[in-house]
Amino acid sequence: MNPISQILYAYRKSNHLTQQDLVTELSQCANELKALNTVTLSRWETGTTTPSLHKKKLLLNFLASKGCFNGGECHDIAREQYEKLLEPLSTVFTRNYQYLIGNLPERRTGEHTLYDLKKFPQKEEHIEHIIDIEVATNSTGYYTLSAQDLQAWCEHPSSFCVVAERKKQHLGHFVMVKIKNSVAEEIAHYRRSEFSLSKEDFCNVDEQGTYYVHALYGRNPRIAALLNVAAYLHLFDHIKTVDNLMIFSSRTDGVLLTQDYGIAEVAHGVDEEYEFEWHGMLSPVEDILFSDTIVKLIF
Repeated sequence: MNPISQILYAYRKSNHLTQQDLVTELSQCANELKALNTVTLSRWETGTTTPSLHKKKLLLNFLASKGCFNGGECHDIAREQYEKLLEPLSTVFTRNYQYLIGNLPERRTGEHTLYDLKKFPQKEEHIEHIIDIEVATNSTGYYTLSAQDLQAWCEHPSSFCVVAERKKQHLGHFVMVKIKNSVAEEIAHYRRSEFSLSKEDFCNVDEQGTYYVHALYGRNPRIAALLNVAAYLHLFDHIKTVDNLMIFSSRTDGVLLTQDYGIAEVAHGVDEEYEFEWHGMLSPVEDILFSDTIVKLIF
């Protein structure tokens, strides 16, 4: 059985549904599934046949809407697939995105460690590294966040802030903070600066909100993939309370990186003061977790 087969079967059994019951539910959720019958569903469940990519995405979104991934067997089956993302994602990044990430090879693999900045004794040093890298990659002078403010963001209970390190050497980072949906909408459309966030804009761990990706850097595709896998797992584990993912970028090439991973540009323009082209990207979290690229790689 493939992952989709296992998840469909687990969902049906945990909800005490017959195959006809599930066919009825699925046929009502999307036009593309209106012709579904119990014969086809049975073949999907046993792995005899596999749904198309588009239908896999419909099935995963349907299951997410039913709370299937909030816990239990369905969550565990799908989570295991995200844990397997490192190798295929590394390959994709190596092939397509070296010019966006970095291309410094590792002398030996397996020597790096991921740390949660909330609990990391050397977090202040890594905060400085993050600031330095972000300033260097935003050469217009637009990046104005202070180390003190970034540390406060990273220490918020709902934030996801990890660094990859080897022997005190900063190899990469992924920083995303959970903010209110209305605030994310304002930033995505550049009605306010991403650097204007205050504690009132942040969401509690169990509050519905949007994860704003503030910073991502990996010194090579493998480190970038490692950080992304950790982020995917975090989003998946919190799917119940995450509505969207948002990115505000002053790099046009960043749009190319994100479009294959389910995040859509909702606004763009030119900053009058710094004269850079900006891009606001905002999408439902299911679009990111179940993007074409990710579904192809693990489902």
